[in-house]
Parts: sequence; structure tokens; C-alpha cells
Amino acid sequence: MADDGWYEDGDTVREVDRAKRAARAGVIAVTGLFGAVVITVAALALAVVLALAYAMAVMD
Repeated sequence: MADDGWYEDGDTVREVDRAKRAARAGVIAVTGLFGAVVITVAALALAVVLALAYAMAVMD
């Protein structure tokens, strides 16, 4: 880090660990949201397909 003595080795390591934990939490959150969106889209697609199949069956 800076050479002005503001960061000591322990502080730098602690900050790096904190940043890694924050990044990991962010990745987990984004992955979870992406999974929720995928499941929602799949459920909507299934509902549309089932509704069309029902409509075709009723029209006969």
C-alpha cells in the first residue's frame, strides 16, 4: 500500500480478507438472484405451454 506508514502488514491483510469476503458475498447474491430469475422464467414458460395445450385440447 502507501509508503507513508498508514497501513501496517496486519491491517493490509485484514483489509484484503474483508474485501475477499465482500466479493464472495456479492457473487453468492448475484448467483442466487440469477437462479431465481431462471426458475421464474422456466415456470412462466411451463405455464404458457400448459395453457396452450389445454386450449388445444378443449377446442377439439
